[in-house]
Amino acid sequence: MILPADDGSSIYSARPIDRVRGVYDRLAAEHRATETLKSSLVQAVETHDYGFIETPVVEHTELFMRKSGGDRLAQIYAFNHRGRDLALRPEHTASIVRTFVENLQAEPLPLRLAYCGPVFRYEKPQAGRARQFTEFGCELIGAGGLLADTEIIRLALHTLRASGIERPHIVLGHIGVVAGFLSGLKIDQRAQDWLIWTMERLRDNRSVEIELPDYLVTPPNGPERAEELDSLDHGAVIALLRQSGFQFEGESRTPEEIVNGLFEQRQRRYDAGLMQDAIQFVQELTGLAGPPQEVLIPLRQLVTSRHIDPTPLDELERVIELLDAIDHEQVTVTIDLGMGRGLRYYTGMLFEIYGPGGGPQLCGGGRYDDLAQVLGARKPVEACGFSLGLERILTAANACDVNVPQHRALVWPGDANAAAVQIARDLRDHGWIAAVDPRPRAAAASRRSAHRQGYDAFVQLTPEGVETVRLIDGATKSFPEAPAPEMVMS
Repeated sequence: MILPADDGSSIYSARPIDRVRGVYDRLAAEHRATETLKSSLVQAVETHDYGFIETPVVEHTELFMRKSGGDRLAQIYAFNHRGRDLALRPEHTASIVRTFVENLQAEPLPLRLAYCGPVFRYEKPQAGRARQFTEFGCELIGAGGLLADTEIIRLALHTLRASGIERPHIVLGHIGVVAGFLSGLKIDQRAQDWLIWTMERLRDNRSVEIELPDYLVTPPNGPERAEELDSLDHGAVIALLRQSGFQFEGESRTPEEIVNGLFEQRQRRYDAGLMQDAIQFVQELTGLAGPPQEVLIPLRQLVTSRHIDPTPLDELERVIELLDAIDHEQVTVTIDLGMGRGLRYYTGMLFEIYGPGGGPQLCGGGRYDDLAQVLGARKPVEACGFSLGLERILTAANACDVNVPQHRALVWPGDANAAAVQIARDLRDHGWIAAVDPRPRAAAASRRSAHRQGYDAFVQLTPEGVETVRLIDGATKSFPEAPAPEMVMS
């Protein structure tokens, strides 16, 4: 766009470049609040002997696909660069475990590792959720059992309290009950995924009507098309997929294995009665979510009636007993065995933590005992961990308004530049955030600018010493030298 300049000539005004949808600029006040929160959380976990490590933002795409499979694919910012399939990390745990496999297998266990850094997920932007956010978390690698599970849950609670969130609410589950039920059904991954999706829908709305999809019980397009589809040449299907842009490269299976699997999956159907019975089970399971004293006995009855191993319930009961003994009246617990998220990822206990008034999930974690071996460890390694998003914690704790740790002062130099710089330095030594106004202007203009910029005090040199103006009400005081904030602001 061409605009006229003051001297009559023309200047070029470039079109502004907007930020990418779903990511946000973090301005000074929010950045300061985020760093303050981060500092508090770092101190909180370091007192529990967790050491921080840093992993790359860019990893091989396979790192995030090997365990989670297609569940994670839609969320990943993945790309091919010079023949390598790479991705921006969508979470830290896989990277932390890769670091363990690559560098730390010979170290004595357990290892207590912590992290904090940006992650990227291609999700629908909404309140409290962006496509880039700062993930903070801890991983306890090489320890299983009651004490390890409870340590991770209590550490997650401790970090939330360190951020100012009191009396959080835990939703506690165990993947073992659902996994045991599904293994008894002997259904394929497609049918399992549908049942897990159904459980998550029921958790959100228990009155929702569940309809069994036709593709699980009847041939797609009706029986008249089944023979025609089955007769398609597999080689021709591979060629058609390539022409459509499907990338076989980088897959762990050959093109023939992939297409054969598609045909086998299409032909695989289940008895409608079996699937209806599975629906009834997940409805009963999700309906039995509530305080432990109310739901543990009915859950045991349901598990026993379905001939499912009750060990997961035993484990949860011991965790709850230990939490209650240590954090009595400090936390409320709900048992919900209908948590279906992460069925391919977690292997045991899992949990979600919410604020005292509900709202969005603030933290989550669980046990993932087979991830290390899936990523190349020499043997299985027990592990559990948790993570949270700093931005969501800031919103929940209203930390952007309360976590600015110091008062701010602007020094007007007048004609005494060196003295103004020295006064600003002295103010910082006394606990201020201080800056010198670099613009050549009168004291009144500098003071108005300081007020607009949100400074707490305006400082100028006088023959008597240092004059301060408290900008909230104009109160003026003089001091022989740089004062502490409480001397000005009280």
